[in-house]
Amino acid sequence: MLSYPLSGKMKKSALIILLTLTLSFCSFFRLKVPPYPTGVVFPMEKADEIVYKGEIIDLVQRVEDNIYLSTRKGFVYCIDGRRHEILWKFEVPGPLASPPHIAQDSVYVFDIKNILYSLDKEGKLRWKKRFEEEITSGIEENNRQIYFGTANGNFFALNHDNGEKLWSFQTGEAIRSKPVVARGIIMFGCDDHNLYFLTGKGALIDRFNFKDKIQAPLTIDGDFLYLGSEDRYFYCIDIKKRKQKWKVKTGSQIYIPPVVDGNRVFFLCWNGVLYCLNKKNGTILWWNTVPSRSFFHLEIIEKKIVVSSFSSLLVCFEIETGEKKGNFDAFQEIRSNPLWFDPHLLINLYDSHDDTGRLLFLKKEVKVVITSSKDSPQEISEEIVFNASATGFYLPRYEFYIKKGKEKEIVKEKSEQNSWAWFPEKEGTYIVGVVVVDEKEKAEAEISFVVEKGKKEKEKIINDLIKLINNIIMERRN
Repeated sequence: MLSYPLSGKMKKSALIILLTLTLSFCSFFRLKVPPYPTGVVFPMEKADEIVYKGEIIDLVQRVEDNIYLSTRKGFVYCIDGRRHEILWKFEVPGPLASPPHIAQDSVYVFDIKNILYSLDKEGKLRWKKRFEEEITSGIEENNRQIYFGTANGNFFALNHDNGEKLWSFQTGEAIRSKPVVARGIIMFGCDDHNLYFLTGKGALIDRFNFKDKIQAPLTIDGDFLYLGSEDRYFYCIDIKKRKQKWKVKTGSQIYIPPVVDGNRVFFLCWNGVLYCLNKKNGTILWWNTVPSRSFFHLEIIEKKIVVSSFSSLLVCFEIETGEKKGNFDAFQEIRSNPLWFDPHLLINLYDSHDDTGRLLFLKKEVKVVITSSKDSPQEISEEIVFNASATGFYLPRYEFYIKKGKEKEIVKEKSEQNSWAWFPEKEGTYIVGVVVVDEKEKAEAEISFVVEKGKKEKEKIINDLIKLINNIIMERRN
């Protein structure tokens, strides 16, 4: 077999190809640095707060940059979530009984006298209408019709423009679950154990019978409906076929709407157990407990789920594993669902002494603490190690400096090392500091330290004096 020497051009080409393959190989096996964490990050601290009159009614909601809530005092509030200020408030003569229900261009709320109010998005009253029956469900709007149920089992449809009755549908008992609409079908649960399917004109399409009351809110995901019943079962219903796809026995009733993320569905039971199920077949993927019972909606924030309950603790779990990722202690009972408004997490508290609520804006806690291995003062040439502990940073870098008077000297450039060893050569009062940075955050901390000559001699003299005094005291006792 004959072989031929490579030409200069061929050698150069071969070298380039070899180098490219080598770099590609190295890039393939190079460890990738995970992206900077986004979403909710614990621990958290208060960034701001808004004080308002009365106790919030369970639910705080966001539509674009506006936040809506209502209070038992009789106020409806609209808050600018960016500027952290109240845009408007609407007051009714008596106590309210519902959180605000936000529609495309309207806000609905009803009071304890069953007066339904329709406001525009500027907080101006459009109309109000009183009902003889107790309103017992949440309110839904679709195609300019307003839907809700009553304690007498009546399901009403009202005209969006003036509140006039368009039609009603009679069921067997009270309607407590908020209606939902999908593919032109109106759906709601009832105390008569039925899940109803109606047309937009109030005609019965079908009903699905359960073994107990349907009081829990409904959640739609595509062609499927998720809900819980009073007999402690959680169901997945095929909307098209109006048949059960699967059901799972739980430990208690469900009073808040399930939430769906990817292939998972989450719901919180009244006994304080949070479930994560495979939404295709109902298999329990994981479960975990929260501090107390809850009526508050769940909040999914990227790869985490945040839960509030009738306690002071806000808790956060990893949605894939159920692992607890952090908590925030408000030191008084939380009164609403958590609500994500990047970069803040919102919760509500209530002070019964002055009947005021507080909307808290929580943010990621970012801080650094510096400590020394030895107490101040210390002797010249004694080794002193300063350590920095950072919170809220991702892949932090530490820069140490020392100050005496107005002079400042960087003694250790930015690095991943969070400690610095110092051998002081001159006596005096110093400030030792550290600056911590990452891709987005920066924080600084300082500590004062005194260096003096003859510290050991002074300590020896003091110790000798103490011994002498103790000896004199012992001799006199003897």
